[in-house]
Amino acid sequence: MNPLISIVIPTFNRAHLIVETIESIQKQSYPNWECIIIDDFSTDDSDNIIKKLIKKDSRIKFFKKTKNKNKGAPAARNYGFSKSKGDYINWFDSDDLMHPKKLEIDLKLISSGDFDFTISQSVFFKEQAKPSKNMWNETLWSQDPINDFILFKIGWGINSPLWKKESLKRCKLQFNEQLITANDYLYHIQALQFGLKPISNNKTLVYQREHINQLKNYRFKSPSKLRVNYYLYKNQKDLQLNTEVLCFLNRQYVNQFSNVLKNKELMLAASFLYKSWHINYYFKTKIKLYQLLVIGMFYKVFNKGYNKLN
Repeated sequence: MNPLISIVIPTFNRAHLIVETIESIQKQSYPNWECIIIDDFSTDDSDNIIKKLIKKDSRIKFFKKTKNKNKGAPAARNYGFSKSKGDYINWFDSDDLMHPKKLEIDLKLISSGDFDFTISQSVFFKEQAKPSKNMWNETLWSQDPINDFILFKIGWGINSPLWKKESLKRCKLQFNEQLITANDYLYHIQALQFGLKPISNNKTLVYQREHINQLKNYRFKSPSKLRVNYYLYKNQKDLQLNTEVLCFLNRQYVNQFSNVLKNKELMLAASFLYKSWHINYYFKTKIKLYQLLVIGMFYKVFNKGYNKLN
């Protein structure tokens, strides 16, 4: 029996990179896969390049997001899931590379017991330069995975797991389409929250590209990080968060709140302040948010006080 594996790839203006990614998939020792590419309103030559790939390999499928769907990788992945026909799902990015035996190794591991997904190691590479870090996380698993994942003591990338499709359906796990960053971080925490069981493999099966086009602007990241923070704090009992994590989340909420104010988004900051008062963030955290909001108002009106938002 050779079950079908669906590899779902969101892409946006990656015409110069996606061919290399697809070639790494075509080199897989396990051949029974479909590659579902979801175009996220690209404006480059992605369309023509992908159609040329399809002519040579019928296992590659290509879909364009319709205008009524949200922009971004989370919505593209959810859409790709709805188009998938496989028994297993492997999310993958349009600029990264697979080890030639990734699918074979993962399928063997996940079939060896009552497991819902696999996790493995990812290493970074950079064209003509040294990457800022070597691997995603040196430690993949621990005895306290939810708390340690939140604190980045353990971790794995979006490309790493092979998922049982029936497990994802059973717990209705989807990517949060409101998040433009940290959506995979939340997705993996929720997988653990919903009781999905992984099997860990410390072999490197993914090569992750580091390049200048990756999203690094705090202006865009902070609202998403605040939303994830709020979800985790609100569900702290179900997640069984420890004191170290709660302290971390309070500090992070203040820091990301400050970044929103640096961008002079007062109404957005006010909404996150309002949310903080409806769950039990520390009292000193709530007071600090009020103080920052006042400084943020002064900064927006008079363009002074930026340094006090640090």
